[in-house]
Amino acid sequence: MKFSTVFYVVFLIVCLNSCDSKNKVSDEGSEYVWKKVSDSAEWSKSYNFQMMNVRDTLWTLHPDGNWYTMDGIHWKKSTLTNVINNHAFLDYVSFDGAIYGLGNFKGNIEKYEFKPEIYKSTDFKNWETIATNSNLPERYFYHPFVYRNKIWIVGGEDKNNKYADIWNSEDGILWVQGRDNVPFGKRSDSQVVSLNNRLYLLNNDVWSSGDGLSWQRETEEILSGESVFGYKALVFDQKIWLLGCNRNGLFTNQVMYSSDGKNWKTQNAPWLPRGGVAATVFKNKIYMTGGKFGGTPDHPEFRYDNDIWAMEKR
Repeated sequence: MKFSTVFYVVFLIVCLNSCDSKNKVSDEGSEYVWKKVSDSAEWSKSYNFQMMNVRDTLWTLHPDGNWYTMDGIHWKKSTLTNVINNHAFLDYVSFDGAIYGLGNFKGNIEKYEFKPEIYKSTDFKNWETIATNSNLPERYFYHPFVYRNKIWIVGGEDKNNKYADIWNSEDGILWVQGRDNVPFGKRSDSQVVSLNNRLYLLNNDVWSSGDGLSWQRETEEILSGESVFGYKALVFDQKIWLLGCNRNGLFTNQVMYSSDGKNWKTQNAPWLPRGGVAATVFKNKIYMTGGKFGGTPDHPEFRYDNDIWAMEKR
């Protein structure tokens, strides 16, 4: 009986440590340091817009317009306007040295107007409408990405349905369906990043692919027993980073990262809790701005942000 009790205790400790290995706050996160770049940026406080690094220039693509900087500190407003309209539904994408706007969305989920227009800028001053009636799928809540010299779309939704298909395009105008009924099923708002020659698709679960069409599941849950969503995913220092995570219905200031998409660690960041952030990698740092927090019993009013933060490795 005594041996059985000791064995059970040891077994329980091992199990608990194993189960918690995917959820732990790691000292490894201390080798990455966040610093505030600005208390208040030139753009207004908002969320669900984008940052991107194009030709070694950092861009903020905002509903009110577009700003750029060469050093991450001094910003200028561009003459480039907002052509996709509602940033909460559609994205821009950097492709082949240019910025592309995929579609135009006016309105909201209940009532909206969608135009399959494709816009392109190579001088970052003016837009060229390269297609007024492309076969871009009429949907929203997807995040286009570039892979093997093509722009790709995974899933998304419209007012009637979510989708489980994959599309790609060599020019942003002609779109080809690469696969339908993918194994991860119908979904929207998926983030897709590339790490070590593999694509990783992230929602609350994680899938990976070596060709963009055949997918395997890496983990059923990013954090065991928790629902994680609302984040911005990017790759920095050979790790996938998730910024602005909503965990079980509450946005936090905890950043999550993983080197394999299966095992995740958590870093406590110094900025205020938020979701819907804009972020990208620029000059060996992660830059982040924007975000939204609130709508909970403890914080019913919404707070919007426009401070700028940068994270680098020590």
